[in-house]
Amino acid sequence: MIGQMVHPQQIEFARLNLSYTVLSKRKLVKLVEQGHVNAWDDPRMPTLSGLHRRGYTSEAIRNFLERVGVAKTDSVVDMALLEHCLREDLNKRAQRVMAVLHPLKVIIDNYPEDKVEEL
Repeated sequence: MIGQMVHPQQIEFARLNLSYTVLSKRKLVKLVEQGHVNAWDDPRMPTLSGLHRRGYTSEAIRNFLERVGVAKTDSVVDMALLEHCLREDLNKRAQRVMAVLHPLKVIIDNYPEDKVEEL
């Protein structure tokens, strides 16, 4: 590449806004400084560390950002899309269990004794 100039590349993109969510750093700093939240990683904060403390996985956040994409105009993305991406990710990795808190014994007279069914 001697003798050839490499020109810098500039990529412009818009701000990502979530519905019903304050993302302004100036306003979030006030919340932290005035003691309304514990720190930047407080689960009530819309920061990456706050989302992680709330249980959002990195894969869910990455999937959300891939779906939203990069745009040149400002837009508001519904928070439900982020929650949907989290549900999709957790459905793959979370183990499901069921419990009966107050069991009730039921006797079925007309059912074969040797047959067993499971849920």
